[in-house]
Amino acid sequence: MNSTIRILLALVLGFVIAFVIALANSGATGAGFVEILQGSLFFALLVGIIVAVLSWGMDVAIKKGYPGWMGFLLALIPDNMGLDILLLLPRRSAKRNKPQSR
Repeated sequence: MNSTIRILLALVLGFVIAFVIALANSGATGAGFVEILQGSLFFALLVGIIVAVLSWGMDVAIKKGYPGWMGFLLALIPDNMGLDILLLLPRRSAKRNKPQSR
């Protein structure tokens, strides 16, 4: 499978999956159609970027004579480290701290 096809497929499937799930949950969250569309596009972009990095790792490995799975795994390691860092970060408050008036 070509990298371009792989990335485009990831973008389309990421958008469709996110859109269907967000649309199904819109009653519970109260999100409007524009918010659902924006969230789905953002999710599809993230999925596309991750797939592009993994695909690029596979292409580089194959170009250098190594198996594609090796490039996939070596590109996946930094992705997982980034996700681990995100999981360890403390939760931020949605509201900004306002200065107290005296």
